[in-house]
Amino acid sequence: MTTNFILNSKAEVLKCRNTPALWLTIIGSAFIPFINVIKCLAKPDYFVPQMKDDPWGVFVVHNWQIAASFLMVIYIILVTSFIVQIEYSNNTWKQVYASPRSYADIFFSKFFAVHLMVLGCFLLFNVFIVFGGYAISFMQDQYLFSSRSIPWKEMLLTSSKMYISVLAVTVIQYWLALRFRNFAVSMGVGLALYIVGLMIRQWEYIHYYPYMFPFLVYFNNPGLPANTQQAAIINSLIVSGGGTILSFLHAAGRREKG
Repeated sequence: MTTNFILNSKAEVLKCRNTPALWLTIIGSAFIPFINVIKCLAKPDYFVPQMKDDPWGVFVVHNWQIAASFLMVIYIILVTSFIVQIEYSNNTWKQVYASPRSYADIFFSKFFAVHLMVLGCFLLFNVFIVFGGYAISFMQDQYLFSSRSIPWKEMLLTSSKMYISVLAVTVIQYWLALRFRNFAVSMGVGLALYIVGLMIRQWEYIHYYPYMFPFLVYFNNPGLPANTQQAAIINSLIVSGGGTILSFLHAAGRREKG
């Protein structure tokens, strides 16, 4: 059974080749570092003094600020919809459910592909940050990236926290993508929930709102309790765990599959 799940998960990952999900992951992970490279090269008089003492630390923060506040949740919404939509666009969901596979195998193998894509995006994002820092230093030697050590430990810690923070959103978007055949519905609902989160981010109970978890985990939000970041991490784990179980039970219990 474990062997079949691994093979089926591999098949789900292979389906993502030459799809918008793969290109979104590559382009999305490179977009922010690329923009920050352009900014640093265009305005060295402004950025060189900022990065004089700790170029890598400042550059990493500049990249993660944008990712945590905006692009990360948008990426989750899009990539989840793209991966699930593979079956809908090819009209093959009924064939999948007719195959000799359990509902659990179908549900979790595709869910595994979603998480693998997300992890790949995190990995590439860090790679592009490092590449971007060296590129800046190579083209303008005022920047001291080449002579300073890369803060691998801090980057790994930040990436780990941010990955945990998006778990809840990933589960919700996966359920929405499975529930609605129309790509625009799952994407539209996700974007609407995210926009609402931005509007109420100073709400005292915002740490219960999954679409704001990445924002709360990365930023120290003024006016909120000191333990908001920790609460958001814990709540993300709880929502992702409970949401995964409920999503599976709902998907398995639907009379009409695909």
